[in-house]
Amino acid sequence: MIAYLCVMNFEMNIDKSIEASLFILNRLESCDIHKLFKILYFSEKNHLAEYGRPITGDYYVAMKNGPVPSFINDMVKFIRGDKSYLNIDRDVNADFEIVDGMYIGAKRPANVNFLSESDMECLNTSVDRCRSLSFKQLTAQSHDEAWEKADNNGGISVYDIASAAGANIDMLKYIQINIENQNTFHGIER
Repeated sequence: MIAYLCVMNFEMNIDKSIEASLFILNRLESCDIHKLFKILYFSEKNHLAEYGRPITGDYYVAMKNGPVPSFINDMVKFIRGDKSYLNIDRDVNADFEIVDGMYIGAKRPANVNFLSESDMECLNTSVDRCRSLSFKQLTAQSHDEAWEKADNNGGISVYDIASAAGANIDMLKYIQINIENQNTFHGIER
């Protein structure tokens, strides 16, 4: 199984990533893939600033149209038929469907037992905020300071995401310490 762990980020939780995506899609019924990616990003961003931890821990990459969650992007490619992108022990085709190559829908309800109250709060807030926004509006809003700091198609630091969300200095220190502790626990050198 791919760990999707990056040195300057939290460890990614595959189950929470899938359930958070399903949670969003259950609220919207379906949406384009870009909107799903942006709602996840805004949810993670707000949760980091408010609670000092991510919802999913997915690693965000700065792409032309804004931040893209790496694991969820690989999952979408897998569902579209490119089996080289994902190596996990579950059938995500049973969870999601892709329509016309650009829309994604849920095939089942989210298992909210994987999500905390604060996770669902931030997911709901982002869904409500983004529901009626266009591709262009979502792209513009996601081109924040964290996205700007990253190299083109490069990773976005979770620290920068929290900072762009307005996390105060104490929360940023808390996040940095937690990442360092996690990396020490996993034996990762910085």
